[in-house]
Amino acid sequence: MAVSNWETLSTDVLILGSGGAGLCAALHLADARPSPSVIIAVKGLFGKSGCTRMVQGGYNAVLHQPDSLEAHFRDTLEGGQWINHQELAWTLVREAPNRVLELENRVGCFFDRNPDGSVHQKPFAGQSHDWTVHKGDLTGIEIINRLSEQVAALEPVILEETRGVELILDESGGRVIGALLLDLRRGSFVVVRAGATLLATGGGPTMFKITPASHDK
Repeated sequence: MAVSNWETLSTDVLILGSGGAGLCAALHLADARPSPSVIIAVKGLFGKSGCTRMVQGGYNAVLHQPDSLEAHFRDTLEGGQWINHQELAWTLVREAPNRVLELENRVGCFFDRNPDGSVHQKPFAGQSHDWTVHKGDLTGIEIINRLSEQVAALEPVILEETRGVELILDESGGRVIGALLLDLRRGSFVVVRAGATLLATGGGPTMFKITPASHDK
């Protein structure tokens, strides 16, 4: 098929990925700017695919004393055999408590509680304190379901079963202006031109022999 015949779409923001990062970004965008046009490209089905949904255990965060960010940071580095990107690891640890509050207060997640009403946290391997916030053993489903509901209410254009193939650069080669996508249902390419393109495609979990990643990774 000639390039000129490829379907072309335009949007303010293109988000590649619909896991926790991509959907949170869509919510933050809506908070910061009224009525932006947004396209979300999803490799699988919206709200039904990706790694966030696969999380069973929970989400680690320092919420109660005598826990400390420093202890959580140390455990994170030890768990990563000290090859972690330490600046990113510290950002993860520092921001985790705020993200738990955001997931409950902004997104509508409801995590398991102690008898006194505080958020219950359970122990997992490698932890010096009980840090894991959870919803039974279906934490990922709780997070992605609530995020999907909130984002769907914003009425973005959602391209399901559509994979990112290549970023599109401007003539100078110095700025991303969109992406070339592959519609797996139709077997055809889609060009999306965007004022901003957000990569929220996750890491590379399939490089490991044992991984909880979903099959669409």
